[in-house]
Amino acid sequence: MKLPFLYFDPGTGALIVQLLVAAGAGIALFYKKITTGIRSFFGKKQSPDLMGDIDIEENKDAENSK
Repeated sequence: MKLPFLYFDPGTGALIVQLLVAAGAGIALFYKKITTGIRSFFGKKQSPDLMGDIDIEENKDAENSK
């Protein structure tokens, strides 16, 4: 029995490693978006965004009046 695909040259090995690293980085960067999409697909409500209530312009006006 002859197995012709047992050899990977260094370029192919590096390409496979780069593919795995890029996939891991992509999943890590978009983890929240992916989990929110999955939860909304199954009907689970999102938790409220705690940082959405911060108004930066209001804080600048308070500093200027001092």
